Amino acid sequence: MTPKAVPRRVASLLLRSVIKITPRDAIAWGQAMLSELHHIEGDWAALVWAIGGASVLAKHALLSAVIPRGNRPAVASGGELFTKEGPMRKTILAAAGACAVASLLFFLAPAFRQAFRVSLAQWNCVLHVMPVYVTLPYREPGLEALARQVEQKHDAEGLAFVAVRQRHWDAPESARLADEAIRLDPKLTWVYAIVALRNPLLSEIDLWVPKLEQWDPQNALPYLITAESIDIHQVARDKVRHWNLNRAEDESPAWQNAMAAAFQSPKLDTYCDRVRDLDRRVLLRYGFGDPYQAVDIGCEYGLPSSAAWDSSRYAESLLESGQILEARGDRKGALEKYWAVARFGQMAGSAGRFMMSQSLQDAYKRLATLSQREGNKQQAELYAYLVGKVHQAEEERTSLLQRDTGGAVSRWNAGVVRVSGLMMLFSGGLALICVSSVIAKGGLLRPGTLRVSKVSVTLGIGSAAGLLLSTAMLYVTYRPYAEILRAYLRDGDQSRIEELTWFLGYAQLPLGMDDSNQLNFVFYFWFGVTAMCAIALLLAVLRYLQNRPRATATT
Repeated sequence: MTPKAVPRRVASLLLRSVIKITPRDAIAWGQAMLSELHHIEGDWAALVWAIGGASVLAKHALLSAVIPRGNRPAVASGGELFTKEGPMRKTILAAAGACAVASLLFFLAPAFRQAFRVSLAQWNCVLHVMPVYVTLPYREPGLEALARQVEQKHDAEGLAFVAVRQRHWDAPESARLADEAIRLDPKLTWVYAIVALRNPLLSEIDLWVPKLEQWDPQNALPYLITAESIDIHQVARDKVRHWNLNRAEDESPAWQNAMAAAFQSPKLDTYCDRVRDLDRRVLLRYGFGDPYQAVDIGCEYGLPSSAAWDSSRYAESLLESGQILEARGDRKGALEKYWAVARFGQMAGSAGRFMMSQSLQDAYKRLATLSQREGNKQQAELYAYLVGKVHQAEEERTSLLQRDTGGAVSRWNAGVVRVSGLMMLFSGGLALICVSSVIAKGGLLRPGTLRVSKVSVTLGIGSAAGLLLSTAMLYVTYRPYAEILRAYLRDGDQSRIEELTWFLGYAQLPLGMDDSNQLNFVFYFWFGVTAMCAIALLLAVLRYLQNRPRATATT
């Protein structure tokens, strides 16, 4: 056998294989194609002929498995197979239309509009590669529209609301909005602290910190902002080391002074309560229903992580200094160092205590030891009790994170929302194609005279039913979270906000993606899209070759 005969042999094998699965009423036509194959001039032309015939026979075999034999039209000859059409029944058209209309009616419910927006959040990290911890949508159009609206109304609270949500991708705009909001209402000076913590590279921070110190002189937060800004600028300038890998003793004197002032401050207020109250007022005022904007994730954990790391490193340095003083016999100086760590840990709240838990336990242990040596047994027992409380809180929080009890249900519901959103897009697109086909044939004006294939009817009914089913699933699954958000905005009920936060965090991750493989997922996603486009192009070329004028058969 010569190499030129290989395509013809493959063509023959392909047709024989497909004939084996072909229904009885189409076997004769398949045998006719196989006989005609010997009369096709050219081996490659014969292969194209075989591919076209095999695809038709395969479609007929698939149809026979779905539609009973008695309801299928008789097999036509040649290329007319599967092109036979029947009249379009009004009942079928009415059923498909009813499903589509019912699906669209869901959009009248505010809860469903929120659910649909959440189902689309999974595409943010696919279209825009960004850190997965960023819960707010990237360049959310609704937020930009709100920004224009509040600027026109000169609404100080509205400007502050937008300013704290611009985040790092538009830091200059965030600073501009914060300045304008505080110019209109000086009582909002605390907004500088929130914007500075979320955009530590802003040059305006050097001007904002003195204003914050003057506005709230007892608060440690402005000093923590200064320390973080020093770290970030040093990393950006030197491009050598990461700030949280350095010992506190290696930091600059400016950083040391800022952290010392923070640990000596009487209080630590991160203004999270002010942020929540402001959010509720603005959201209710403008009816802004985006749940990702309504729940400010950045204030759910108390002390910002960067400030907590700075505090932890500085606390360790204080403990080391206290041990040195204690070894020298300066118990009073050591006591001051240990107590500074313990007092700041108490001020930092639950999140701060968790991040500097070990330092806080060490401080209480050293205080207990000193009290024991001084003969103050009651105070030593108190410090020992506080060590146990801190350790217990750490174990409870670690166990909660490991069990992920509250997040398990939210993870499942978020998966249902993501799948429902994908089904809606797929079914809606398929239904739109079917409707476009009907419009092209003029079927909307004369449905009784429209003739369509049963495959088209099946696809139309299936897409309409799938659209309705996915829409209903999306609404039912998201409805409890809509109630949580409503109770939070109208009544200030924060009892289930953490559950909503879990859900929103999971819902923004595409199916098959976790917190650690975003770049891999995005790569494989676009690789798959490219591969499908290439396959579609290949099928289009094969279709063209199949429908081109046939080679002249030899007699």
